[in-house]
Amino acid sequence: MNSPDTDLVVHRHGRSDGPDLLLVHGLTDCSGGWSQAVEHWKDTYRVTTLDLRGHGESPRFTAAQLDEHPGDVMVDDVVAVAGRLDRPVLVGHSLGGAVALTVAARHPDLVRALVLEDPAPRSPEEPQRLPERGRQYLDELAPSRAAADDDELVAARREQHPGWPEKELLPTGRAEQQVQDDYLLRGDWKPTEPWPSLLERLTVPALLLTGDNLDEVVISPELEEGMRAAAPALEVRRLEGAGHCVRRDRQDVFYAVVDEWLVSLGQRGASS
Repeated sequence: MNSPDTDLVVHRHGRSDGPDLLLVHGLTDCSGGWSQAVEHWKDTYRVTTLDLRGHGESPRFTAAQLDEHPGDVMVDDVVAVAGRLDRPVLVGHSLGGAVALTVAARHPDLVRALVLEDPAPRSPEEPQRLPERGRQYLDELAPSRAAADDDELVAARREQHPGWPEKELLPTGRAEQQVQDDYLLRGDWKPTEPWPSLLERLTVPALLLTGDNLDEVVISPELEEGMRAAAPALEVRRLEGAGHCVRRDRQDVFYAVVDEWLVSLGQRGASS
């Protein structure tokens, strides 16, 4: 379905009377990449997922929006969706974590709390546009885009990510086929405001989960130290055996940590 306040494709799951969770996926992913999360939380929460603009079944960026900085357009989109909910907990992965952090810092009245899964906000030294990185990303999509049918696609995804939940292989593979190429190649994906100023303004409770596979994760120990200094109330957990996709690499621990943290805030956990 489309959200009343934006043309994005938005899906709602779970209890109509539960606290709101709004899940924001990462670059080249889609709402279907949260299948396991929806299954885990649907009996307790009202779970909303969306396809970010340029991803999945949502509309493509226009030329004007590409010039405007797509990451900031995504922030406005998520603000529109969050505004239709009852102060959701925002859960964001990677680029979705950067978008969620920006929304929470700029609009704390719309957000109850923030869960960041190895987020990728822009650093002060990072160029806003990285076209060469865009070409690299597009090249990495080749196995999914070469698949002749869904069976081949699932097989390719399983080979790439043998430990991922089976139900997420097909939707994430399709998302790699669907992502907007000119958006990806432009290399301008992230919200423009860098993380130090966002964290300094953050007032809602926030949990950041990352992994100890330092070859994969965005949040290096040095970056973690800087983030803790900028936002002393930010809680950071580094999970053993996890890379960039923390919830997929350590399914057993990720949800237990998040549930316990939500309970500590007065939110109901998955076991309630």
